[in-house]
Amino acid sequence: MSGSGEYAPSLHLQLIELDEDLKRLKGFVRRADKIAHKRDVLLPKWLPIVEDYLTKEGKQNEDNPIFSYCTVWLFDVGNLSRGIELGLRAIELNQPMVKSIRRQWPGFIADTVFDWAQTQAEKGHSIEPYFGQVFKLVADHWKLPEQVTAKYYKFAGLALLRTKNGEVTPSHVGDLQRLQQADGYLAKAQELHKHAQVKTVRNKIAMRIRALAELNAQ
Repeated sequence: MSGSGEYAPSLHLQLIELDEDLKRLKGFVRRADKIAHKRDVLLPKWLPIVEDYLTKEGKQNEDNPIFSYCTVWLFDVGNLSRGIELGLRAIELNQPMVKSIRRQWPGFIADTVFDWAQTQAEKGHSIEPYFGQVFKLVADHWKLPEQVTAKYYKFAGLALLRTKNGEVTPSHVGDLQRLQQADGYLAKAQELHKHAQVKTVRNKIAMRIRALAELNAQ
């Protein structure tokens, strides 16, 4: 397939070649090299096959490991937009997760996007639109372990309190509605998971709300 520039004619032959590519991928020792190989070699090679698969009526209900691997690789290389898009299609089409990952698609997407958002927030970067998109799914649709749902609510609450450099400081927030929304998210996190560790920041929110009330009363 790769030598002639044409794709193998059947999924069976494609999977034989995919297996060879996976073996080569395991040969990389450094994570950065694995990611570069996925981005520069594997995704350009296999993603067109997935695109073709998604356009063919009647084929989409067949298990397709190529689809699953490409979706995971998109997350690995940081292409969250396409990764989430294909991940949601994988759920819709009931595609199995790759064998090396124990979680199902909702848990994998939730954990991966959360880790990304955490890194972005700590650097003072935007976590949207991806965090908000997945938070809505976690809160309203996906039945994930309470601890996972709780950490999303907690993070959403903390995000409303962050400064531009990424620090969580309720004292800089002057919007009462924003403070109340943040406290609501944190309260939900505590309700879902008793070890959510939100008591201290909720106390700081309460202090800030009282301070604003006193300021407005003057």
